[in-house]
Amino acid sequence: MTDTHDQRHQEWTQAIEADTEAVAPALHLDHGTTTPAAAGGTPWRTVVESMVFPLFFAVMFALCYVSAFHSPTPRDVEVVVVGPETATSALVDRLAPTVGDKFALETATDAAGALDRLQNREIAGVIELGSTMNLHIASAEGTMRVQAVEGLAQPLAAAQGVDLNLVDHAPLAADDPTGTGLFYLVMVCTIVGYLTITVLSQVAPRMRLRQQLSVLGVMAVVGVLAAYLVSAIFVGFYGASFATSLAMLAVVIAYTIIVGLVSILVNRVFGKAAIMVVMVLMIFVNFPSAGGAFPADFLPGFWSMLSHFWIGAGAVDAVRSIIYFGSTGVGHGLLVLAGWFVVTAVLLGLTQLRKSDADADASPAPQHAVS
Repeated sequence: MTDTHDQRHQEWTQAIEADTEAVAPALHLDHGTTTPAAAGGTPWRTVVESMVFPLFFAVMFALCYVSAFHSPTPRDVEVVVVGPETATSALVDRLAPTVGDKFALETATDAAGALDRLQNREIAGVIELGSTMNLHIASAEGTMRVQAVEGLAQPLAAAQGVDLNLVDHAPLAADDPTGTGLFYLVMVCTIVGYLTITVLSQVAPRMRLRQQLSVLGVMAVVGVLAAYLVSAIFVGFYGASFATSLAMLAVVIAYTIIVGLVSILVNRVFGKAAIMVVMVLMIFVNFPSAGGAFPADFLPGFWSMLSHFWIGAGAVDAVRSIIYFGSTGVGHGLLVLAGWFVVTAVLLGLTQLRKSDADADASPAPQHAVS
């Protein structure tokens, strides 16, 4: 009996030791020895490597935001001077050497045609000569733009001894005097789009594309509505009608979904480095070039060029057209968004096909019964 008991005790001991050896690597155990981290030490290599992320933030914010916003200067801001041809031509000829490339001055004799161009968002202002100088502007294009055009017209009115009358054809909402409310809405919805996919990649890395798209669609609607309603506490609804607000929200929801699609694509292509790539595309490049903080024609050349086709600029341009210009000129912004959607969808489809082929190659060959 004693021999049997001793034998069983020995078997149990051997089994426990075998289990301990199997678990030890996962727990970083080595038969009584401990790693510095387990002993309460600091894993300095991990700490140093993790500091790359905050340094990346510091460098990219300084590189992108400071380079874009450090010296806002008008560049080829289009202004039309309306009046008798001899008077306007002489005035523009006299101004041209002093304004340099800050303004692109044109002359016209037809005030109605020039105002149509202003309302169609083709030009920044119209200076109408007369016994009272009328300065026609659109505040919704940005207060900085208005100030620049007003700064051009005031000395002209003073030199001619006439009063300057400001006529605003697209005034900003009373609760949003700086005109940045829509820009901040687009910023928040950008974060909703890419954070939704970033979180999914962490908590459900094997989630199917169809499921990701379902979650993204729901979050785009819920996130945009939440951001819009909360911001309305402070800036109101921009004086827009219900139908206009719905049209604007539809564009912002579509934009949020496109941001999410870009994030899915980047996650598939770049893997663990995806979060940094997405942030470069959607935070560090997207916001400075959007034309929301400063008008695009006040940005340095590189950033001004990006504003013609980058996704955030397309969204800001479209919602601004819908809210303040009766959807005039909305086509450009929608075309930018559509271009991003098509390109991203095609590339995402190609990655999906490649993934399907890889899964098929990795699947085991069927086993055939041997008779």
